[in-house]
Order: sequence, then structure tokens, then C-alpha cells
Amino acid sequence: MKAAAALRVLVLSLLVAALALPVWRTRTGPLAPAWLGDAKALEGRSDSLLVGRAPPAIARASTDAPTARELELLAAASRRAPLYAALPRTPVSVGVQPPARALSGRAAAVGFRVRGAPGDSVRVRVADESGMLDSVSVRLDASGGASGAFRVRPPRAGWREWIVDAGGRTVRTGAWVDSAGAPRVLVRAGFPHWESKFVVRALEESGAIVETGFDLGRGQSVAAGGGAATPDRLARTDAAVVLDATPVAEAERRALAEWASARGGGVLLVGGQGAAGAFGLAADAQSRAVDGPAVAWTLPPELAALPADRVRSAAAVFGAVRPGTAVGATAGGGGVLALRPLGRGRAAALALTETWRWRMEAGRLAEHREFWRALVDWLASAPRDPLSIQLPEPVAPAGARRELIVYAAPDAAGAVPALVVRGPDNHVDTLALAADPARPGVLRAAMVPADTGLYTVAFAGRATSAAFRATAGTGAAEDGWARLAMIAGSSGGRMLPADSLRGVVQRLAPAGASEGSRLPLAALLFGAVLLAAAAEWAIRRLRGAA
Repeated sequence: MKAAAALRVLVLSLLVAALALPVWRTRTGPLAPAWLGDAKALEGRSDSLLVGRAPPAIARASTDAPTARELELLAAASRRAPLYAALPRTPVSVGVQPPARALSGRAAAVGFRVRGAPGDSVRVRVADESGMLDSVSVRLDASGGASGAFRVRPPRAGWREWIVDAGGRTVRTGAWVDSAGAPRVLVRAGFPHWESKFVVRALEESGAIVETGFDLGRGQSVAAGGGAATPDRLARTDAAVVLDATPVAEAERRALAEWASARGGGVLLVGGQGAAGAFGLAADAQSRAVDGPAVAWTLPPELAALPADRVRSAAAVFGAVRPGTAVGATAGGGGVLALRPLGRGRAAALALTETWRWRMEAGRLAEHREFWRALVDWLASAPRDPLSIQLPEPVAPAGARRELIVYAAPDAAGAVPALVVRGPDNHVDTLALAADPARPGVLRAAMVPADTGLYTVAFAGRATSAAFRATAGTGAAEDGWARLAMIAGSSGGRMLPADSLRGVVQRLAPAGASEGSRLPLAALLFGAVLLAAAAEWAIRRLRGAA
């Protein structure tokens, strides 16, 4: 009985201590400034910063860009104590480049340029209204700069915005997305083989509309209307893929080249087909094997590379390319992918004849599918309209001068209609175009939007083909560092260099300040209560008590 009574006294004492501990701790000596080394430290001390006695100051020592959660907690805590925050070691600046021509469901590129401290590594992210899309880590060169691009695929027509973040700096850009259906692809092949099977499968999986024409030789084909690319078949096609070893007559090659040049179609020649003279791509081709890790990709951002997996593909590598052709990939000193404009269309030559190995041997289904879909999107997205509008800054503050640039093909430069701009209140302005004397085929116009909102731009009598948005300000509220500086300044604190922060904050600490009692927390006392109660229950059970 004495043991049970002693346990009851111990349990009651621990309960009283658990209840009194928070009150007792608030009556200790003066508190020291709250030092927050990173976001985890802020989360761990959020309760003490928002409830109870406030510290004389709050110091955020991290030089990483603040997250939205950090800003929310610091904004609430700074109402009770001044906030002092470390500046980033070197401020990062970021610029963006909108897509030159965006089509719904087709690959496009959002470019970026980052500047900061030489040698630093900066994480760059891109997002849209649906959330985060992609991210990449770039290392700044000796001049403190780096550039790159993200491949995006706008899902629908109309105005579309993207947000690029680098080192806490955010910049918005946007583009008017024209309507476009799924690309219609004609795949020309000889006798069916693994490459033709998996190229067709990859394109169909990506949502493309595929029509096949298998030429079996001796006049035999597996396709309605024969295997050749006839004018009627090309009229309902956006891009044509001619696989290696496909029997193609010279007349068909000329028909493909004329269709691409005059109608704006795209033609991809695979393997030995790439040396066809009508397309002006490769001068010659040599057959040899190419290993995946040996391929060096230097692609436009709209295109996707195959991974550097340990696979070996047969190839017809280009020894040289013709003038006006860009090389998108090389291996062992020879060209693997060649790209060029062809009149109003585009042409490409791919040396690899067994890309199916990445899909089946390396298991890269998604990468193989994206490689072929991005290549077809690029071929099918040549600007077919002889007139196009470009806005260097599609998202900028109202009241700032906007320049509009029109590019006109030689056959359309003589009669370019005026530009019609419709504002957010449906007010319509007509802008006259002036020819650029230094650049033939380039015309310019300018305006100053007075109101915030979306402005659409079109040629007179035509549908909307461009747009820009006027914002209320410079967008500093979206900048994590700018918002942190605003919070610190409004609280009575300020932003300081990282190496000066501790000295300034230590001078704010009152004499005898500490970070609080080192006694066990209430949670430990509650655990002791549970142990004591379990011990009493065990004693009573051993003695047969109720």
C-alpha cells in the first residue's frame, strides 16, 4: 500500500510539473534573439516564435531563397519581433525568352538567362497555372552567366503564361497559343521491321495520327492507295518520315521536297535516305555502329535527346552537311542528326536506324516516345503564314512602351495589313507599321498600354495571332528576396550581409539572455506519468487489487 500511495503522489507531482513547466519557463531570464539557420530551424521554432514571450529579434541566417512557407511564418513572427535576414551571397538575375511560335499540343521552348557569382550552381524552375513543370541545375561560367531552355507543351489555344524561378528571382513570360490538332504523320517504310514497328507505336502513344505506307518491293505495298507519298496523301499530312532502306523513287523525293518547301510540311530522312540531294542536308553517309554514350546532343530546346544508355545502334553517319544545315547531334566526328529550313517547311536527317533499342533494350519507353514526338512536332510546326508577329516582352508593367515586330516573307512584304490591338475593355486601336530600313522584311510598331490586363494583337481582318499582358507593377511581390526585404523592413529590422548578421544580432541581446531553460519538456514529464501509472497498475495486479 505504501508503494501504491507513493506512486500516486509521484504521478500527481509529475502532472503538476507538466502543467507548471510552460508558465515557469516563461518566467526565466531574458531571451536571446532567435537564430534560424535554415527552413528546418524555422519550422522547429515556429510555435515559440508565434506564442509566448517574443525574442528581442529574429535572425534568418540562410542565404538560400526563402520559400512561400518561410515567408508566411516570418511575416507572422515579424509582427512580434524585428526580423534581420542575410542577403544572398551574390544576387541572381534571370531573364526569359517566350516561345517564338506556340501551338496547342506541340512542343515549344521557354528560354532563360541567369547571371550571378561565377562558379555558382543555380536551380532554375519553370511552372504554369497547373504547377511545377520542370527544373534544371545550371553552373555559372567564368563571366557569371548561364543560359538554357525548357521544353513546354501548351495544352490548349489562347493566352498562356509561364513562371521561371532562379535563385529566388521569378520572372513571368507568356505567348498566344494558336490552335493545332495532333500532328498527322506519314511513315514510309520498306519491309516491316523493328524500327518501323516501334516508331509507329511511339508516335501513336504520343497522340499523333499516323498513316503508314510499307513498300514491300516488286510493286507490292501495305497501304491504301499504294506505299508511295502521293500528292493526295501529302495534302492530309503534316510530317513525313522516310525510314532507312525504303525504296523511294527520285520522283517521290522531289514531290516530298516540293511539298515541304511550298506547303510548309516537314520531312525526316532516316539512315541512308539522308544523303538525298533534293533536301540539301548531308553530302554523304557512312554505315557504322554508334554507341549511345558516344552521341553528343546539341539540339534546339524544342527537341528531346535519347539517353546515354549502353546500347548500340546501326547508323549511316554523315561525313559532312550542306550549307544552311545545323548539326543537332554528333558521334565520333560524324553527324547523327541534321536540321534545316526548307522553303516554308523543314527537313531533317537522322543517322540512327535502330532507335528501338533504347525502348526495348534500355527500357526507355517515355524517352523514346518523347524523342520521336518532339521531332515530329518540330517538323510539323514550321511557320506557314508569310506574316508573323513577335513581342519581345509579352508580360510587363502597364505604362511601359511595347514594341511589336512583324516579319514578312518576300512575297508578302509589299501589302502588310495594319495591326489591330484589342484591350482588356474591348477598346480597339489600330497601329501603323513602319519598315525597318536596316532589316528588309521587318516592320515595327509600338504602343503604351494604359490599363492592366490582356491585349490581343491581330492583322486587320484576321484572327488573333499574338498577345501581351500589362501588369500592375514590376512583380516584386513574386520575388522571394524582395518580399523578405519588405517583411524585414516593416518589422524594424533589415537585410544584412551574411558575415555581418551575427555581430549585429548579438548586440541586440540583453544582458544575461539565454535561449530558455534546458529542463526536460512537458512531453518527457507526460512520459514519466505514463510509466508511473503503468507501475502502479502492475503492483495492484500483482497484489490482486481491483
